[in-house]
Amino acid sequence: LMRGFTELTGVELNIKEAESNGAQLSLVQAGTTKFDVINPDAVWTSKFAAAGLTLPIDTARLPSLEETLPAFRNRPETIYDGKVYAIPTRFGVNGFVYWPDKISAASAADAELAWDPALKDRIEIIDWPELYLWMTGKWLGQAKPEEATGEALQKILDKMNAFRPNMRALQADMGTVKSDLTNREAWMVWGSSSDNVRTTARLAGADVELSIPKQGGAMWMETLQIVRGTEHLASAMAYIDYMTSAKAMKQMAWGADKFAVTNAKVKDLLTAEQVKALGLDKMEEWVANCQMSLAPVDETAWADAWQTFKMG
Repeated sequence: LMRGFTELTGVELNIKEAESNGAQLSLVQAGTTKFDVINPDAVWTSKFAAAGLTLPIDTARLPSLEETLPAFRNRPETIYDGKVYAIPTRFGVNGFVYWPDKISAASAADAELAWDPALKDRIEIIDWPELYLWMTGKWLGQAKPEEATGEALQKILDKMNAFRPNMRALQADMGTVKSDLTNREAWMVWGSSSDNVRTTARLAGADVELSIPKQGGAMWMETLQIVRGTEHLASAMAYIDYMTSAKAMKQMAWGADKFAVTNAKVKDLLTAEQVKALGLDKMEEWVANCQMSLAPVDETAWADAWQTFKMG
């Protein structure tokens, strides 16, 4: 994927990985390494822009964006102060992925399934505090769970603690929850980028299903953003245009990792079987029943709450 950009433009890429959105923010703020492009989740766009770390993007200079799915054009999470600061690339939905011979579709349509005593030690999640605290808050009826602190956050934590008897494991990575689901060691995976979990399990021969509960699911979306002060603006724009092209996004969708992407023409480059395996035939329905999970206003309080949950 990256080699394709170099072959196209002659520009060599120097890639540095960060373990989280917060880690990316810290790296850019530190200024030790001069970044040109970063790829935080969309909900962090305002944090980077408000801190003066990123530049507004002239989308008219990105021809590939004409192929963007309508649902991902001019999304509010990518805009700050009336200007576009982030370009969507990959995305996913979060709900329940489950074995239908163990859990009925009717049961999986209700978020309370995660707290069903019949699933004791049968559900796995990953170490993704923003997702689970936000989803739990939403399911508790909180209009803006990302703003939860004090008593509101305690209610979320209490609900998460009530989930612990059903939690088989809190895994550090997605690979383990996928294998445990495929091997039937887990009957259900909550969140963990559910569409990707479903795709991977199905390709491994596991006839699992994905459900977005009636209370709603959560969506995530990665973006590309340009760092303020870049000395390679033209190359940064060329990189974003390349990465949002159908050719590059096909490799994102059907590469080593398999994720939904925002370029509408990718479906034309995939086989019917690949489209079905990725869930692209159902993605519009899933997305319609999800909201973008938002970054917490009080990151420290949420980090403390999650640590308390993990400690049991």
